[in-house]
Amino acid sequence: MQVFNQKKPPTSNTSSIVTIGNFDGIHLGHRALINKIVSEANNKNFRSALVSFDPHPQEIIHSKTIVPRICTAEHQLHLFEEIGLDEIHLVPFTKKLSQMPPEEFALQFLINRFNLSKLIIGYDFRFGKFRAGDFKLLENLSKKYNFLLEEVSPVKEKGQTVSSTLIRKLIKEFRFSEIHSYLGREFSLYGQVVLGDQQGKKLGFPTANIKPETTLALQNGVYVCKIKLDNKTHYGISNVGIKPTFGKNDVTIETLIFNFEEDIYRKFIEVIPLYLLRLEKKFISVKELKKQISLDIKNARNYLHEHEILPL
Repeated sequence: MQVFNQKKPPTSNTSSIVTIGNFDGIHLGHRALINKIVSEANNKNFRSALVSFDPHPQEIIHSKTIVPRICTAEHQLHLFEEIGLDEIHLVPFTKKLSQMPPEEFALQFLINRFNLSKLIIGYDFRFGKFRAGDFKLLENLSKKYNFLLEEVSPVKEKGQTVSSTLIRKLIKEFRFSEIHSYLGREFSLYGQVVLGDQQGKKLGFPTANIKPETTLALQNGVYVCKIKLDNKTHYGISNVGIKPTFGKNDVTIETLIFNFEEDIYRKFIEVIPLYLLRLEKKFISVKELKKQISLDIKNARNYLHEHEILPL
């Protein structure tokens, strides 16, 4: 899979089947759309391409708005590659771009960027200044520039339209067991293990650290987790937060894997929250923090035992 940004368009003349949107979480609705372009492109020996934006357009259009993410950027690209996309085009979204007339937007980011054979969009896709661009405008452009156009209907599960908004709500309410029905997979945090500040190790609780580098939909706190690493499943606890006891500001996902001592620096892990133990808090001393971590581990093991996941 190739990843392009606005300043580095592809040089291939191969016909492309394209979709466009934000795709946070890559839920069942997103997958239905993406699977469609991948399948059709593969059948015709075309390229499958997806156009997305960073930051989220709402964060630019409404400057005080922060859109919490279901996926880290790293996880999103990983999932796109798993589905089988050939190309990802990440467009830096700016205030200037938000003021672009819809037709100019479509020409710059879709029609002139690709040898466009077909464009497939979601039922709620809008674009350009004031979100004035819609299916009707694209339909007119498709006739003018000779490409096919298709709109994909919403996916419904349990009587609800699958959406990123719905999944963020479930995450916020810690209803993790329900998310699979709409996401098509377990809700998880995925990333490469990086070197942290070694505070966990100094406290006697060594952790594997992920830097999400984005605002997460998951609230800061301590969670009982399932961990996937090298095609094996482990269990442990994860602290998602800024480590206020140590005066930190950047969110880190610190995971203590039970009964595990291997060096996994630079490996990719997937952390799947199962249950919230407690929200993040600042402790008056390192001694109090160590005491709480020991209690967190005990409570996590009890949870796993009570749910017949792990023996005590």
